[in-house]
Amino acid sequence: MKKTTFIPEGQFYKGNIHCHSTRSDGHLSPEKVVEAYRGKGYHFIAFTEHNLYSDFSKFNGDGFITIQSVEASPAMPEGEIRAYHFIALPGDSARRENASLPMYRHGDETPCAPFFSFGDLQEFIDNFYNRGYMVMINHPFWSRIEYDEILPLKNLFALEIYNFCSGVIENMAESNVCYDALLRNGMKLWCAAVDDNHNEFALTGARCDSFGGFIRVKAESLRESDICDAIARGSFYSSTGPEIYDFYLDGDEVHFSSSPAARIYVLGDVRQILSSAAEDSEHLLTGVTGKISGDERYIRVECYDINGKKAYTNPIFL
Repeated sequence: MKKTTFIPEGQFYKGNIHCHSTRSDGHLSPEKVVEAYRGKGYHFIAFTEHNLYSDFSKFNGDGFITIQSVEASPAMPEGEIRAYHFIALPGDSARRENASLPMYRHGDETPCAPFFSFGDLQEFIDNFYNRGYMVMINHPFWSRIEYDEILPLKNLFALEIYNFCSGVIENMAESNVCYDALLRNGMKLWCAAVDDNHNEFALTGARCDSFGGFIRVKAESLRESDICDAIARGSFYSSTGPEIYDFYLDGDEVHFSSSPAARIYVLGDVRQILSSAAEDSEHLLTGVTGKISGDERYIRVECYDINGKKAYTNPIFL
């Protein structure tokens, strides 16, 4: 039986789901952000201003849309080094239909209640979940959050595995160690690569924090509802450059295909599943096929291109 996270029909759409403008601590206006991302071939972005809800559907059109969203964070006690930040995006159709509270509207300030316990944190997450949103936890490496400080939380759908801004500023882009620790301990989460762009520096400069981390969503159409439905079910992959074409399990055989890659690793909760490396730049890889042992609880793939840029599949849970 074939298992995959990708929906059978549709096409891939490129997007950034963590983005700031002058409405919070970004340095470009929403109009300039849309212009920049549209010009780079993106199909969608989500304006995730700090505790300020955004619905910029007025920018939709010509093969480009915005997803309504917010980056929400509870107030941390004085002297607390940890920072819990979350992205709230519209959930899938069932989540939205079963919401017990109304969704926010453009310009609404979202709650910023103090955090003293995991109960407070869960209540903070549930406020969004009960309004029909899906909630992702952001940049745990930058936030100084360990995996066991995420593990008790419910109603999360994803974790930022790569945050470009955190890498540009502090060399803290990747949270794959935290992510795998959560998966190994039974938490079922998708993973996302994002920019978290604030655009303090020029878009053409070495410290630009845009266009470095993105997702490609396989969806039925470029409508907000279809994009969010696909994200909720894991029909996307994350990347800093390489493209992934397919990833599935057929019985005990894994199949993965991508743009030319220097290295490909099939990972999971057990060691040494599959790996492959190109001998030189003239013979790059375009995929890998092989057997799994059957003892794995999940498998996922990471691949690198010749320039060291990386792509990540979502896990297939077994």
